[in-house]
Amino acid sequence: MPDPPRGPSPLYRWGGLMARYRAVVLTAWLGLLIASALFYPSVESRLAAPDYTVQSSQSGQAQRLMERHFPDAGAEHGVVVFRSARLTADDPAYRRSVEHVLAALPADTVRPTGPYGAPGQISADGHAAVATFPMTGSLSKRSDQAADLQRRIREAAVGQPVEAYLTGPSALTDDLSAVELRDQSVAEAIGLPIALLALLLAFGVLVAALVPVMMAVGAVLVCTALLGLLAEPLSLDRFVTVVATVIGIGIGIDYALFVISRFREELARLGDDRAAVDTSVSIALRTSGRTVLTAGLIVGVALGSMVLIRGHIFMEIAVASGLMVLCCLFTSLTALPALLAVLGPRVNKGRLPRWLRMANDRGRWASWASIVLRHPYRLGVPALCLLVLLATPLASIKLGVDWGLASLTGTPSGKGQRIVASSFGPGAVGPVQVVACGPAAEPGVGRLVADVRNDPRIAQLLPVERSGDCASVQIVTTKRVDSPEASTFVRDLRSGPVRAAFTDSGTQVRVGGLSAQYVDLADETSGKLPLVVLVILVLSFCYLLVVFRSVLVPLKAVLLNLVATAAALGSTTVIFQFGWGEHVLGFTSSGTLQAYLPVALFAVLFGLSMDYEIFLVSRIMEERLRTGSDREAVPAGLARTAVQITTAAAIMVIVFGSLLFARVLELKQFGFGLAFAILLDATVVRLLLVPAVMAVAGGANWWLPPWLERRLPAVWKE
Repeated sequence: MPDPPRGPSPLYRWGGLMARYRAVVLTAWLGLLIASALFYPSVESRLAAPDYTVQSSQSGQAQRLMERHFPDAGAEHGVVVFRSARLTADDPAYRRSVEHVLAALPADTVRPTGPYGAPGQISADGHAAVATFPMTGSLSKRSDQAADLQRRIREAAVGQPVEAYLTGPSALTDDLSAVELRDQSVAEAIGLPIALLALLLAFGVLVAALVPVMMAVGAVLVCTALLGLLAEPLSLDRFVTVVATVIGIGIGIDYALFVISRFREELARLGDDRAAVDTSVSIALRTSGRTVLTAGLIVGVALGSMVLIRGHIFMEIAVASGLMVLCCLFTSLTALPALLAVLGPRVNKGRLPRWLRMANDRGRWASWASIVLRHPYRLGVPALCLLVLLATPLASIKLGVDWGLASLTGTPSGKGQRIVASSFGPGAVGPVQVVACGPAAEPGVGRLVADVRNDPRIAQLLPVERSGDCASVQIVTTKRVDSPEASTFVRDLRSGPVRAAFTDSGTQVRVGGLSAQYVDLADETSGKLPLVVLVILVLSFCYLLVVFRSVLVPLKAVLLNLVATAAALGSTTVIFQFGWGEHVLGFTSSGTLQAYLPVALFAVLFGLSMDYEIFLVSRIMEERLRTGSDREAVPAGLARTAVQITTAAAIMVIVFGSLLFARVLELKQFGFGLAFAILLDATVVRLLLVPAVMAVAGGANWWLPPWLERRLPAVWKE
């Protein structure tokens, strides 16, 4: 029987427990997977539209004032769009078609205005017309209503000489969700097979390659079911579930890869009898399992820090992605060791021909590490300069919200939006709202209207509405609601005409609407980003300080991760904001990055990059304890982890990079940022800068003041 490791840790004992009760664990998991699979089809119907509101902002307050004092205006306006290339609105056949379509809408919930009973709802050329109606209720309720109305309009328009579509915020986001769902399916169809191929080449055996994919798919399935249960109370939307799914596939495969690699290594050393298999499982959890757990907790901390930003979208990303990480951890620490205990030496079945296997030459990686150790400055300084150079475009970053309209070309709401934009102004679907309450509300709104009437950026000023001591006006701009120009208009309106028109301190005035929501989200993100970064850095440093019992190792980790993440964000800025990747990646630059992208990318990337840092440094630390030599530990640790790190990184790049095939711009931005960051981290940082810095530091890598050692909480020393 193989010798047990020194001082069995909790994870070593946990691995033995999973191996001993493997049948019970796998049976429980089978039941959980079946239940999740049965619930999975209903998840889509529970998801809501994206919510970009910052409740405490001007736009959030304006929305509440409108709901309280102008309930008939609704939370948004649905727009039924009519168009005929041949007929005009004054043609009897056109009018009959309009009346026929509007008659198909439920009279108890939809009371449309126009196009014939209100001014400004027939285009200048007469070929297009719109009827508007208020939509009330939650995001989820409005989404369901939009889907039902779109179906009714489509059916009623069959055989009519006039096209008819429903557009508006809910209709557009409904169709956008459907596009994102298809994008997710395409990403999975591309990413999973290529990831499996990479695993197959890395392991050289079929069974070992299949297990990480099985673990990732199982974790994603269970987590998606849990997100479905939380979708309605937390108002989760399709975008965050797509992001969480891609993250789950990537880290689920990576976590399993690390554990399986160590299991196979120990199995080759100890033998293939029952006791050796169980011990190999325990050692794999004690070492790689500890790395996975540490990395997962740091990812969780990084994601959780996003709740510091006031904005529903950040809560959604934090909850969905954080829950996915927990599911991947749970899978890697329960189902995976139990399955490995069942497989035992059969994990090496299905061996590929030698010429197909990826070279696992530790000597080559040890030689590379030796080169870095001999020339740390010559190799490390240029690498660091490269990362700093890639990060410099961050100084020019501009945040906004791209609605994804370019991806809705063939959808009913997208067709309706284009007709509205060309006939009534791009901002007609989401006008800017100015609402004032107080003794000087009505005259103030009147002064505002007179002041901005000749602004060339305004396509239409809707009639002023009054309710008690409140007054409101809606402004249709000549630009798309999600354009940088619309954001500039909102900022100018707030700082100039609105301030000048309302000098009475007793009158409350707020500027809202979709464009204002996007401005407030961008401002909230920019203002809170330094705080989020600081919290992530400090908490990660403290946690790694306890784990590695060193000051320099965690300091190096957080600083290098910070530089690598900044380099990835800078590159994303160049590709998407500057538009350098338009032709290659197939998109039209909006001139901004998504408002939540820097925070979300930083949180996700910082957490994920810690995987490789902890995996590499843990093995270097292990080799140092074994050999007692820093000079020997670095090349030995790098040689034993380089293949796993490069394979794991390749899988992450493949999975995240598959989002570049998405039609929705925000998914492209997210996928590129993640993929490029992982590529930089696993190559420039882990295989070059980390060994270079550790070579320069020497024995100082593991320095810890005695007074601090006495005060740090005890951990299991592997």
